[in-house]
Amino acid sequence: MPFEHESLVGYLHMVGGRAISQPPPGALVELAPRRAARGREADTVYLLVTPSGEGNAAAAFYQTMARDAAAHYFEGSGSVTAGVRSVFGLLNDRLIAGVENARRAGIAVPPSEAAMLCGVLRGSDLYVGKAGGGIALLYQRGETQTLPGDLDDDDQVFSPPLGVQPIPDVRMARYAVVPGARLIFADSTLIDHPLEATRAAIASQDIGAALASLREGIKRSAALMMIELVPPMTAPPLPAKVGESSAVIGGHDAPAGANTTPAAVPALDSASADGSSPSETVVIIPRARRDETVKRVASSAAARGARAVEFAAHVFDRIVPAPSEGQRAWLASPAAIGVAVLLPVVLVIAVVLLWVSGTGESEFDQCLDRAQTTATTARAIAPNDLTGIVAAWNAVLLVVDQCQSLRDEPDPMLEAIHREARAILDRLQNIARRDLTPIYAFPNAQLTEIVLQGDDLYTLDSNNQQVYHIALTEDGLGAVAGSYEPIPAMRRGGRVINFDIGDLVDIAWAENGAGVSASNVITALDRTGLLIACPPRFLQDCTAQQLPGADTWQAPKAMQYWEGRLYVLDPGGDQIWRYDPAGGNFSSVPLEYFAGGTRPDITSAVDFAITDVGDIYLLLNTGVVARFRGGEQLPFAFTFPDTQSMTNPRAMFLNTNPVSQGLYFVEQGQRTLFETTMAGTFIDAYRAQEESLFAGLNSVAVDSNVGVIYALSGNTIFGFRQDVP
Repeated sequence: MPFEHESLVGYLHMVGGRAISQPPPGALVELAPRRAARGREADTVYLLVTPSGEGNAAAAFYQTMARDAAAHYFEGSGSVTAGVRSVFGLLNDRLIAGVENARRAGIAVPPSEAAMLCGVLRGSDLYVGKAGGGIALLYQRGETQTLPGDLDDDDQVFSPPLGVQPIPDVRMARYAVVPGARLIFADSTLIDHPLEATRAAIASQDIGAALASLREGIKRSAALMMIELVPPMTAPPLPAKVGESSAVIGGHDAPAGANTTPAAVPALDSASADGSSPSETVVIIPRARRDETVKRVASSAAARGARAVEFAAHVFDRIVPAPSEGQRAWLASPAAIGVAVLLPVVLVIAVVLLWVSGTGESEFDQCLDRAQTTATTARAIAPNDLTGIVAAWNAVLLVVDQCQSLRDEPDPMLEAIHREARAILDRLQNIARRDLTPIYAFPNAQLTEIVLQGDDLYTLDSNNQQVYHIALTEDGLGAVAGSYEPIPAMRRGGRVINFDIGDLVDIAWAENGAGVSASNVITALDRTGLLIACPPRFLQDCTAQQLPGADTWQAPKAMQYWEGRLYVLDPGGDQIWRYDPAGGNFSSVPLEYFAGGTRPDITSAVDFAITDVGDIYLLLNTGVVARFRGGEQLPFAFTFPDTQSMTNPRAMFLNTNPVSQGLYFVEQGQRTLFETTMAGTFIDAYRAQEESLFAGLNSVAVDSNVGVIYALSGNTIFGFRQDVP
């Protein structure tokens, strides 16, 4: 049942070796207010907020943090773990925002930091979260458990406090507790106290003796809270003031909505070593509020049950109407009577079960926990393990994406984790983020090939098997109104002269028209070897020719021109076919580019390009690039950062501009465009600010004259400035 324990609470507050007769300012124990969120009506919250960093704020600062943390938890919804993490996130955001606001106002302030321990008791489950330097110890049945688990590991004990990073580093644990269990929340100074002595103290006869024992062993300072879980209606073994919140009893302001009993707390019968007032204050949380909560819960369940019965009656009236005069009612049978009696009971039970089950952790909450844990693991990796860091933060992004898919609305904590992960990966992988400008979107299209010639842009839509033309604006980042034009002769099912057009393979610009109708024409090739050529200003006046020897092709992939010759990449045939012009067309059978007994294996090739001097760069789907001249392979190797590589590229572009020569590669899986020198030296890796825009990335082209890179993704042509983020 939800009300199995009451909390007997004591404090130890020492400064400079002297005991203070008030609890630590950031210590608070709070029951749910009367209007707590559903599922949290029976929870008890334990909080200890302590200073961290170089400076200490006023006591009211930590009192306010504890008060706001409790109020935020009880106002929220969802699972306990989600609520606890939300509390840490709220205070962390406030600390960071306070510093930023002060600095914007011209006030130089140091980082505002705090450590916090937060516990929530729900029934017999105790959830504990920690950020910053602090220790939690749980003693029950002769055994002691700690958070963090290894008190000898300084990285775990002194984890990053609140206020130093966008996402708080929260360590959490969950315990099943029994009556008599004792819990200590303490600041990091307790680590100087021998663990065995702490264990002996916490196992004392009562918490008064335990606190006195700890006080004798701590010589400098301490902020500590001890809670003993006692069965309801159990008289405490020590003089204790009954109250519903420790705020007023401890001298703090009560949280909003707390119905507290303000009264002085009698001192325990003990004194500190130097004769100062004792610092232990004991309070027992009353059962009165819990009894009210039980009544509210029972009343709510009864109301739901009544509504369920009314609904059942309505259903029966619709399904089993009153019998006609003279007929026996169906409900008069014993079976019907049994169903009529049991069905409302079943409905009530179902409603109550659904209500109770709704208070547990949802799939999203569990996923959020995984995201936090994965991020914490990534942060802990050694700075010199770059491969490990990249792999870990990529795993964080995968988990975050999974979690976001479980919700319709964005979650602020997940978004913050995503920003942190992306910023770290961008820095390590030399990612250049760019804002994309959509230039033109084609309906129901899948754009796969692009040709850029001056202000004219041509693209192949493989989905509809159609080539389109648009004219670009002067700045290169827009389409001239009304310039959109599908080319009739370059579509599947079209007809040019006496040729029927099949599936299109590729498009290319023929600057030297020795083998086609004219120079400077846009050409398209279909799988049967039909080559179509159209002048850019008269796209209706197209010509076509059937390439000889096309029946020997296996799986043509791309085409390129060099000095009037036509080259066709055929990975299926493990060959590049070369057509030489003669008499204004390509009338001769093709020549094999690779000849002899040492031919390379190009069956995994996906694209190729030819330089001004005739060198061929061949791209394989493994991310390997091979360079050839006259069929003979030349040396070529990529020089990429250790944290960056191509794994499954699908297209390439050769920029022959004398000022900015280079190679560009399309990696759809990574949603990335890579830029290298002609020798393979890494220059940049471009990604969209909104990565989903590159989900369908297929092709790339560059206009160095206006400094714009064009990318085809899905049905849209995007453009972005190369050198301006």
